[in-house]
Amino acid sequence: MDRLERLKNKGLDEKEWQKSWDKYQQQYIRKRLQAIKYLYEGKSRKEVIAKVGCARESIATWLGMYDEQGMKGLTKLVKREKVQSLSKEQKAEMKVMLLEQKPTTYGIDRQIWTGKIIQEVIRQRWQVELKDSRIYDILQEMGLSHQKAHRDSENADKEQQQKFIAIIKKKLQELKPRERLIFYDEFAVYDRPSLYYAWAERDSKPEVPSNEKWKRNKVNGMISVDAITGEIYLQLNLKSKTEDVVKYFAELCEDARKEDVEKLFIVLDNNSTHKQKMKRLLAENLKVAEIDDKILIEFIHTPAYSPSLNLAEYEIHLLRLEKLHHLPSNTTIAEIEEKLKDVHILMNLEQISKTLKYIFPLVPLPIL
Repeated sequence: MDRLERLKNKGLDEKEWQKSWDKYQQQYIRKRLQAIKYLYEGKSRKEVIAKVGCARESIATWLGMYDEQGMKGLTKLVKREKVQSLSKEQKAEMKVMLLEQKPTTYGIDRQIWTGKIIQEVIRQRWQVELKDSRIYDILQEMGLSHQKAHRDSENADKEQQQKFIAIIKKKLQELKPRERLIFYDEFAVYDRPSLYYAWAERDSKPEVPSNEKWKRNKVNGMISVDAITGEIYLQLNLKSKTEDVVKYFAELCEDARKEDVEKLFIVLDNNSTHKQKMKRLLAENLKVAEIDDKILIEFIHTPAYSPSLNLAEYEIHLLRLEKLHHLPSNTTIAEIEEKLKDVHILMNLEQISKTLKYIFPLVPLPIL
């Protein structure tokens, strides 16, 4: 006699079935109850599978449970593994760990705490397995946030900023096929701990230990980003004097000519290396290269104290975050140069467009 026949012979007490249905709200228990009732009423296994939404093997298992233990077997609760968690004391230790120690303390060659690193150290210290999402919940409960200090340039001239935004918008709208609008900026990379992000009390500035008496090796980066395509032109140099900037722009212009670009609009700040001397030397370089009559250069300077209006600043931020932020603490300048030498794009067309749409409203236009 198969199990379905035994079900028919055993019978089904509808009052007991209804009582169990009302008592147990768990979906998996109600599926069992519904399936057995359908089978008892004469529906085929195929019909029950379609109605309840279960596997054929589940039907056989549930029939066995009812055959052996009746309604008690069908309503047996599944014992869930207890979710692991940190005690109050462990959470307090974890907060001290994040604020006062570094991953290197626990044999991990990094200076900055990330979710994955916190997860690993918790596993090492307390043999507790936590999901990333739970770790971030705990950090929020502790009043910690992942933050970077930023400058608030209160000296900026709002009227000049408004004029600048209007100029950029107009250039983008009127840009011709053989014209390019690029944003330029410079940055430096040191072989010392990253100051980018760290866990800290809200509204406070995280601190990273650094021996400032040691000689700091660095490399200077020069970067341009196309305001339409997102393509970047990146060079690393030991120095960033006026002559170095001239060399960078001269090579940029030569590469642009290879793509039949006839005019470059270059947005840059008012650094002392970006003034008349640089422009004069660049004109001389282009003449020597015999392309001075083939490509026109128009410089557009950002207003003073307005780094947030320069698209290249956001590229530098992303470059540090994606390429430099998680490097081992003993990474050398040579290794950094090797890692950055083939970087040609960081933001795609859509991301560039969204970033510009974020930048433009930073300076509300005057109400006419």
